Amino acid sequence: MVIIITIVVAQITHLYHLLFLSHAERIPYHTSILTGQAWVYELISGHPDRISHNFGVNLQIFDELLVVLN
Repeated sequence: MVIIITIVVAQITHLYHLLFLSHAERIPYHTSILTGQAWVYELISGHPDRISHNFGVNLQIFDELLVVLN
């Protein structure tokens, strides 16, 4: 029982540190000047991994979804 309580307290302490005591500088992630259709076209025509990273699906699945939605 003591081991379980120790593990729980350690996890809570670690989470508290990550949420409230970390002073890491925040760096903007989405900095593209493009919006809307231009941004989506940039994703489609750019590196294949970018559309997967931003939408969670590869280009083939995204194209099939567009056909279904149209």
